[in-house]
Amino acid sequence: MARPPRDVVVSKPDKLLWPKAGVTKLDYRRYLDAVADQMLPWLRRRPLTVIRAPDGVEAERYFQKSASSYMPSWIATVEIPAPSAGRDVRYVVCDHRQTLEWLGNQASIEFHPAPVRADRLDRADWLVFDIDPPDGRFDDAVRVATMVLDELDALGLQAGVKTTGGKGLHVLVPIERRYGTTELRTAAASVTARIAAREPDLVTDAFRKAKRGDRVMLDPSRNAPGATVVAPYSPRVAADARVSFPVGRDELGGIRPEMFTIATVPGRLDGPGPAAWNDLVDKRFRLPAELLEGGERGRGR
Repeated sequence: MARPPRDVVVSKPDKLLWPKAGVTKLDYRRYLDAVADQMLPWLRRRPLTVIRAPDGVEAERYFQKSASSYMPSWIATVEIPAPSAGRDVRYVVCDHRQTLEWLGNQASIEFHPAPVRADRLDRADWLVFDIDPPDGRFDDAVRVATMVLDELDALGLQAGVKTTGGKGLHVLVPIERRYGTTELRTAAASVTARIAAREPDLVTDAFRKAKRGDRVMLDPSRNAPGATVVAPYSPRVAADARVSFPVGRDELGGIRPEMFTIATVPGRLDGPGPAAWNDLVDKRFRLPAELLEGGERGRGR
């Protein structure tokens, strides 16, 4: 593989990607450079799906899994079979700052890594809980996230929490690469069931909105095959250029998703949330047997 350049030139630096927020391609590049050291550990060695908005977030946007044919040869990739398409899909693997810069220059707005690494695609090393409240009910998402963190603490599992960049929160546990899909879904569903049983008027795992009512959805499906999760520090396509941002547990009661944007996040990188997620990067936890009933265990780390 060729070596990456020292720098990636920004084309059309004055082009607006987030018009209402006044964020240009050059602003975006500066943001990516500011967060690269914290963001890259959550992207490295992982198949990456992006959402692109070549003419800005108010114009056409689309998911992209397959690496572009014109992508530089110094960008790493991994091929994954796609039976439904009858072919292999070549995914980008964002291993260094220059790849992040190149993707940003291609107007890749959102970064959605897989919870698996390229050398072991059949074993996830993240257990993810997606907390999705009704509109305008972020405080309820905070209540549910706190319960998830308490439950995980009681099980001896360390977790990070972040805003999704939308209306909810994600809780992520870094785990050993020894569990199959059935085990992961069983573990996530077990935690969800415990919390829903404790607060049935607040929490549900119902996927269909009609069945949720005004309850918070605690979604274990991020642990299904082919799932992705928006990366910490990834921008979103929201008009205000908000970002999925790690937060400290003690901060949860005083935050709102709109606080974390491309403009504000570089000044928050020394906060408790980024520190907590930095501490998680190299940790891997073994799931307790009580969460794994009914699954088939794999081997390896």
